[in-house]
Amino acid sequence: MPNASSANTVAERFNTLNWHDSEVRGIVLNYFRRGACELVLRVDLSAPKLPSEPETFTFAKIRFLNARFFHSDIDLLGIACCGGDISSARCQADSQFMREVALQRIRAFNLRPQEDEELAGLKHFGIYLCNPSGEINIVAEDFELSAAE
Repeated sequence: MPNASSANTVAERFNTLNWHDSEVRGIVLNYFRRGACELVLRVDLSAPKLPSEPETFTFAKIRFLNARFFHSDIDLLGIACCGGDISSARCQADSQFMREVALQRIRAFNLRPQEDEELAGLKHFGIYLCNPSGEINIVAEDFELSAAE
């Protein structure tokens, strides 16, 4: 089980990415026959810049590792109008979203014997799009960032 310092490291890595003005380009959920799912977010990640430089983006893939929950509330017309722009994103070891998932989903439908803390070692990755586009919520252990093909 990951310890608190590793949870903080995951959150720090995620939270230090330049999310504002980045753009969601795709959400991919892959199901594999062995019963595993993979969640990948494709983004144009805004690169840090000096005030006098034009904005630049890097096309990237964010793969969420050991993802347990994915929930999105997206207005597709809003994304079409706003270009999928991200206003902010945050990773937290504990959040209201995770507490609601534990109370409403896990306890109501137990897929397998659960530990006392069903979400131990997992974090909430929240990606908030410019209004009125919506938000993306992922509960996972970690993430990997790589250049998109």
